[in-house]
Amino acid sequence: MHRKSLKALLLGCAVMCAGVGSAQSQTISVWSRQTDESLSVLKALTDAFTAETGIKVETFNTGIDFEQRLARAAAGRTLPDIVLNDTTAMGQMRQMGILETIDPAKIAGSQDVSPSAWDGAKANDGKTYSVPFSAQSFAMFIRKDWRERLNMPQPKTWDDVRKLAEAFTNKDPDGNGKADTFGMAIPGSTTRGYASWFMSSFIWQAGGDYVKQAPDGFIPTLNTPQVAEALTYVRGMICDRLAQPGAINATTGDTLPTFRSGQTGIFISGPYHIPQLDAEPGKDVVEVVMMPAGPGGIASLSEGTSAYLLKSVKDVDAANKFLSFLISPKGQEIAMAQGSGKTPIVRLPVNTKVDVNAVRNDPRWMVFKETFDKYGHYMPAVPNWTAIRTVTGEGFNRILAQCDADVAKELEALNTQVATELSGQNALSASKQ
Repeated sequence: MHRKSLKALLLGCAVMCAGVGSAQSQTISVWSRQTDESLSVLKALTDAFTAETGIKVETFNTGIDFEQRLARAAAGRTLPDIVLNDTTAMGQMRQMGILETIDPAKIAGSQDVSPSAWDGAKANDGKTYSVPFSAQSFAMFIRKDWRERLNMPQPKTWDDVRKLAEAFTNKDPDGNGKADTFGMAIPGSTTRGYASWFMSSFIWQAGGDYVKQAPDGFIPTLNTPQVAEALTYVRGMICDRLAQPGAINATTGDTLPTFRSGQTGIFISGPYHIPQLDAEPGKDVVEVVMMPAGPGGIASLSEGTSAYLLKSVKDVDAANKFLSFLISPKGQEIAMAQGSGKTPIVRLPVNTKVDVNAVRNDPRWMVFKETFDKYGHYMPAVPNWTAIRTVTGEGFNRILAQCDADVAKELEALNTQVATELSGQNALSASKQ
């Protein structure tokens, strides 16, 4: 009896020890579309996850040619388990055939994620393809010292922004006696559709939109007076030289240094740039102001970052645990990078149990939160927004680059291009075909 008990004990130990060893050797691979400024935040997040679960995380990140790397990995069958990417990238990755559907019921804590965030994770087929873990809206970063030196008010409307841009360009706001400052930093490049990304808030502020949803699809609506007014307004900034030189070819990676170095005085961006701008040009000289009201009121692009489970996933249980950790209060707060001076991964938390004000204790973050809650606009839920953004980015860039172009005529042609793209996605309403 003693020998049998000992044998059973040893056997049980062997099984349990094998199980522990297996759990400790679990590894998942995560690719993240982000710049090196937030790499340390990602490491803090994955280290905390590993400490809590014993599951190791191999990471890869890049802010450049991420989509191309994914395509190459798909072709070479070397895809990771999870991808952290823009919410708007869902359609493109679905077309690549690499996404696994998500069952929120299998993600612990999913009930604490805001319904609007989950809505953004759904595709046009009604299925969920990602787990949202970050949201954001946009605001204006303004050189407060320049504005106060010129005795100008905080801008509230398009007219206010235009006047402030003119003053920053023509009235030597830095007091160095040189004509070396400009009003607004504008990313007008076609790269990744930046011109379309930047124009979106102004289009909504004008009362326009890219498309209108119908019961059987989408109708493109770029050929409207409202969209023309938005393009004309922003083009005026460029053509009247109130934007930085080279604006028409600039990406956000190009515009940030112009604001930090004191070349431009108005920079539109998300809250993720607060730590960098606190460092240079300095917290005391920069203020955060809500986006201006256009003819259609206040509006701001709303975006999100989501975690995508790929069909190449090797350990679904381990991957789901990581997805759960991302949306947990602990994971959200680590990724918010509070007090670290680093660029956060989570801008506005999607977990309703996380209080932005309590974590940040910074009224500037509440500008973004209020904007998101009251005036945020997500991009239209077409099957593949990335393709539409590329088409409109090229079209808007062409309009912004030609100071004498007929805006309405150009938008009519662009509207037809968008209709063609929607038709290719089987998403064009019959009323437009």
